[in-house]
Amino acid sequence: MARAANPNPRSLKWLAAIALILLAAVSANLALNWAGRLPGIAIKAVSIKGSTDQVPQAALQAAVKRVVKDNFFTVDVNSVRVEFEKVPWVRGASVRRIWPDKLEITLDTHIPLARWGREALVNIRGEVFRAEYVGELPRFAGPPGSEREVAEAYRDFRAILGQANLTLKEVELSPRRAWQVKLGNGMLLELGRIEMRERLGRFVAVNRLQPELQTRRGHADLRYPSGFALKLNSPATEDAALRKAETPKAKNKEMHKPR
Repeated sequence: MARAANPNPRSLKWLAAIALILLAAVSANLALNWAGRLPGIAIKAVSIKGSTDQVPQAALQAAVKRVVKDNFFTVDVNSVRVEFEKVPWVRGASVRRIWPDKLEITLDTHIPLARWGREALVNIRGEVFRAEYVGELPRFAGPPGSEREVAEAYRDFRAILGQANLTLKEVELSPRRAWQVKLGNGMLLELGRIEMRERLGRFVAVNRLQPELQTRRGHADLRYPSGFALKLNSPATEDAALRKAETPKAKNKEMHKPR
């Protein structure tokens, strides 16, 4: 008579392990269902931290309503984070549970630096985002992906122009990597592709010696090694008149072809 084969001890261990995993999964599911029905486990409060001055309150309230459908244990904090990051002006969000019935959501919101093109904004980190803003902001423009570069150049240009109490209204980087800026008084400056800061410095030096230029509109071509060409609009007729302006250090030096 044939003897029955003894079970493999290794197989028995695997079967036992699988049984334990299945038991744990069923137990966890039952526990969650039970916990979700307990009084006080439902989410009763959502605390929002961070600056929300620009964030539409209606959009925040709508996000909160979508969040509190789940209970304290079953709520997916990652889904909550994604939900709040869809709200205008929200750059990022972090979410954590606070026992026994509260969610704390910390928002990182955009701080606007300028308008980007016609429809977007750029924040102080040089990141483009879309939101409604009714205040006054300078305007940036440039090739896709140049947002951070334009924002950094704006800070540099603004610091230099501030020495003559001049303000920046627009900064543009062309596809050929040439810079152009427009001042608050309407003056348009061509900076070119090299030595932009040095060229702005020469323009500022002349403006400090001739403050009356700060109230005039026109066009200044700064792409010269020893000075710049200035075309002013006539206050009376708005006709253009060509003038040559040189810094005190650059007098009597030859002006070469712009670059």
